Parts: sequence; structure tokens; C-alpha cells
Amino acid sequence: MRFFILFAFALSGAAALIYEVAWTRALSLVLGSTTYALSTMLSTFMAGLAIGGFIGGRIADRAKNLLLYFGLAEFFIGLTGLLTIPLINAIPGLYVTVYRDYHLTPGVYFIFQFLLCCLVMIVPTTLMGATFPLVSKIITDTMDRMGRSVGGVYSVNTFGAILGSLSAGFLLIPLAGVKMTSLTAAGLNIVVALAMIVLARPKRLIVTVLGGLALFGMVFAGVVSSQEKAWYVNYYNAFKFEDLNNIGEYEKDHTLLYDKDHAEGRVKLWRSRQGYLTLQVGGKSEGGSPADTATTVLLAYLPIAAHEKAESLLNIGLGVGVTLTAARHHVRDVTVAEINRGVVDAIRTFGLPGLLDGTSVAINDARNYLLLTERTFDIIASEPSYPSDAGTASLFTADFYRTAKGRLNRGGIFTQWLPYHLLTNEDVTMMIRTFGSEFEHVYLWRVPHSMDLIMLGSNEPFAHGSDDIVRRVAELNVDGIPLQYEFSRTPDQIREIVRSRTDIPVNTDDRPSLEFRVAMNLIRDLD
Repeated sequence: MRFFILFAFALSGAAALIYEVAWTRALSLVLGSTTYALSTMLSTFMAGLAIGGFIGGRIADRAKNLLLYFGLAEFFIGLTGLLTIPLINAIPGLYVTVYRDYHLTPGVYFIFQFLLCCLVMIVPTTLMGATFPLVSKIITDTMDRMGRSVGGVYSVNTFGAILGSLSAGFLLIPLAGVKMTSLTAAGLNIVVALAMIVLARPKRLIVTVLGGLALFGMVFAGVVSSQEKAWYVNYYNAFKFEDLNNIGEYEKDHTLLYDKDHAEGRVKLWRSRQGYLTLQVGGKSEGGSPADTATTVLLAYLPIAAHEKAESLLNIGLGVGVTLTAARHHVRDVTVAEINRGVVDAIRTFGLPGLLDGTSVAINDARNYLLLTERTFDIIASEPSYPSDAGTASLFTADFYRTAKGRLNRGGIFTQWLPYHLLTNEDVTMMIRTFGSEFEHVYLWRVPHSMDLIMLGSNEPFAHGSDDIVRRVAELNVDGIPLQYEFSRTPDQIREIVRSRTDIPVNTDDRPSLEFRVAMNLIRDLD
């Protein structure tokens, strides 16, 4: 019996961490994957465990049939865990309201963000927290064995939690999606609940079990039939919407081509009526407009035009494939480093036919790829997503530029995209200092229509001046894509900024200021 209870508690721990991974993945599609959002989700989860531990300890001291209480707690964890699915589907509408009313006061906004997380997580996590003191009391038979008993309970629950988090992130979500992952966790809770209730042998056992199964079955059927909004409304684009009614216009104008969960994040690919592709990775939209197309084309054309004769190019971040398309027209050897295999799968299936044929594709984080590869390149074009999340912000630091610099051939050029519309003047100065601290020669270009900046960096003088680059870009632009861009700063002007603005910090791995600044700029709708 002791072994059976411990095994059940290990399954409970597995279910708890499956929930946590699934909730974090689902909520991040709405609240974002910033350090602020992830910290809020984690603090909500831990707060529930703490409250539950306190309540469970009180119950364990007074109740007699602890097995029954353990079984009931597991049952209601499963039931409320199911209900989190329609709750998460309802979060976008609430989030738009919170954002519209409070985004200019970030302190209040974060409080409401915490409350949104509580709406989803606080009840099931409180019940999870209550199970530990209950099981510890069940297992502890004598005071002199209390330490060993509680340690055993903690260890099996932790072991189950490890298996749960691994299976959720690397198996369940990629194979079945977030909804089915949550349903799986709820199923584990119900199995444990029924086993413990049967062992507890309460009065009217059969009625209790059948009634519980009927209630769970009704909720299960309702949850399975619930649907989420196709187009994500979230932290990254809430400024575009007054309410959820506006989403209908976006969905009418776009056709969903691809929608799949992967270990690296959920990927959706849309095609507009005008033929532009829009990629949503983890809720963030990329591509999808003529302005975006101009910027992504220039990320290839500007360094190619500035280089004497580029033979190899590394494209960091595949996106919808526009930069890759432009590069392949003029560079013989092109490599793509893309962290999410779903992006590659979507573009290979629905992008420009044959785009990835003959292209070397590395499914890897760009930093890891550059650290591990022995290859060097004439051009490295970096176009990651917004630097508001830890996973992409690390591609905007001096440490990364130092690594990338070591993978450039003599005369090689590193190209960096910056979302000027999400940066203050101080942020721009910080990134100029960061980039210029690693590259001796830097050109800065501005794309007015999309409000983006493009920096070219090299440790040797550029082969061509700005006027010559403009002429060469026009020659490269064989498809006649409208390209409106302006030359902004010379290498001498960049060096002066690096030298004189020592009051502005350099963005580093240890102090990633840009990550937090852009996250706050998005909240305040700097756009």
C-alpha cells in the first residue's frame, strides 16, 4: 500500500509539471515570452503551491480519512485542469481590455497580468500544493521515521515532475498539441483520484466514483469541443485591436496554411489575399506586408552590395524566406540557421517552391551554430524576432557579435536588423555602441516605411561607399521590388558615438538591457 501511494504521488507530480509546461506555452501566446511574463506565470504557479501547502497542512492535522482527501484533491485538480483550456481560450479578450486600459501604467498592467494568470492557475495549483502535506501525513507512521518518510514523498514527487516536464516539452506537445497535453495531465489526475478513493473506501463508494466519472466526462466533452481563436491577439499586437471584433477582419483577409506545435514553439503560417505570407511563431507575427518585404530584401542586398564579391552567406532566422530568396539570386553558397524546425517545415511546404533546395539548413540556435561550426562566411545576415524575449535578445549583444565576428572571412560583413519602431533614441544609441564596440567599420541605414534600421559591420574598410552601394542594390534588385531606404550614419559618425556616449551602456549577455527596454516599449505601445 505504501509503495502504491508513493507511485500515485509520482504520477501526480508528473501531471503537475505537464500542466505547468502546457500553461506556460499557452499563456505565452497571449502574454508573451518576455522575462516579465514568464516570471509572472512562475510566481503564480508557486503562489498556488504555497497556499495549498498551508491549507493542506491544516487539513492533514485534523482530518481522519486522508486518503479520501488526497483522492478528492486529485479529482478536482483534474477537473479544474480541464477547465483551464476554455479559460485560456477566453484570455485574449480579457487581455485586450487590460492592455487598452492599463498599458500606460505598467505597474497596474503587471498586477492585472498576474490576476489573469491566477484566473487560470491558482485553483489547480492550490490543490496541487495541498497534496504534499496530505501524502506526507499518510506515509509517516512514526515520528522517528518522519524525516525519511517526508524525504521519500518529496523525492518520488520530484522524480515524477522531472518525467512530466520532459514528456510535455519533448513528446506530448510536439506530437499532440497543448490541448491534448492538458487532457493527458487531467487523465493522470483522475486515475490517481479513483485509485485513492477506492483505497479510502468511503461510504457510498460506487455512487461517489460513478458521480465523479459522470461529472468529469461532461466537462471533458465540453472542453474537447472548445475552440481557440485562429489569429492570436496578444502582447505583441494588442495595440492594433480595440476589441476582439477587429480580429475577424484579419482572419477574413488571410488563409491559414499551417498550424502545428513543435518543441521549439507553435508555428502558424498565413497567406493574405495579396499573396504575402505571415508567420506567427509563439504568437509573434513576422512578414506579411510590403514594408516587411523591403526590409528583409535589403538585409541581403545591402551587405552583398557593400562586399567586394560575396561567395557565402549565413542567414540567421528563416522567417518567410524573403532574405533567403534575395540572397540565393546573387550568392552561390547560402546557409540558414533556424531554431524552430516548424518554420522550416512550413516554408518548405508553402513557401516559394524549391526555395530550400540546395540550401544548407541548420536547425539550431544561431549562437550555438556559430560556436560549433568551423565554417566562415563572407556575409552573416541576422534577422531574429523582436529582442524582447530571452531567446532572441541574446542575438543582440556584444558577446554574440564577438562570436559572429570570428566566423567572418577577411572583408566579411555582419548585417543586423533593428526594430526602430520599438526603440527610444537612447535604445538606438545603446545598440550603435554595442555593435560599434565589436566592428571597427559600421554603416547605418534606415528604412522609413517599416521604421527599421539596418547596420552593416566589418573590421576592414568597406569595398564600396554609400552612393556606390545604392547603385549596386538597384542592379541587384532584378525583381523590381520597391525599396525605400536612406543612408543614416558613416563609420566616422558611428565611431564618434561609440567614443563619446559612454553614459549609455553596452548591451551584453550579463546585462541585457535591450531585452527589458523593448519589452516595456511594447507594453507602452511605443510603436
